[in-house]
Amino acid sequence: MRSSARKPYSVKTTSVVLGVILLFAASSVSVKAAWAHSTRVEQGVDAVEVIKDTATVEKIDLEKRKITLLLDTGKRKTFKVDKSVQNLDQVRVGDHLSLAYTEEIIILVGKSSESPGAASTGEVAVAPQGAKPGVVMTETSALSAKILAVDTQKHRLTFLDPDGKKKTIKLSKNVTNLDQLKVGETVDMLLSESLVVEILK
Repeated sequence: MRSSARKPYSVKTTSVVLGVILLFAASSVSVKAAWAHSTRVEQGVDAVEVIKDTATVEKIDLEKRKITLLLDTGKRKTFKVDKSVQNLDQVRVGDHLSLAYTEEIIILVGKSSESPGAASTGEVAVAPQGAKPGVVMTETSALSAKILAVDTQKHRLTFLDPDGKKKTIKLSKNVTNLDQLKVGETVDMLLSESLVVEILK
């Protein structure tokens, strides 16, 4: 799901197993159907990738544990840093770092009659197998997007996000309605956001 432009020598991927428990307030987003009346959705176990990359620090928010990075690929992104990363307070703006972060994954997806839009929602509790801590929390986001392609074999969805950017993201294995998703349709989806799980200066 990651861009092919990423430098091969700076990126490595490792599969880890995440147990997902979804906690979100449906009243704060436009996601409909079953989501609108659910405050807790339990998902099964998904294998997701941990991406290793290098980047330059542009901004740090220690209170919120968020860091804005300019990746060596030229992409700028803000990540939340897991509490297990104990050296965040040693990081300074301008530092060039090696880091590892989890890939995004689509937790839920359903049809929508609304125009594409975006909103934030709750958090997802994930448990990397064989890693410490046993459970980490990563934020989730809800958005409406136009489907560009559905890959049933690789269980991935390509869509146009609210900013007009094309993305291909892995679907949770618990998403079983791929046959109902059609190219050109606008759908609501809930995604887990990338979480930094390691920083090496």
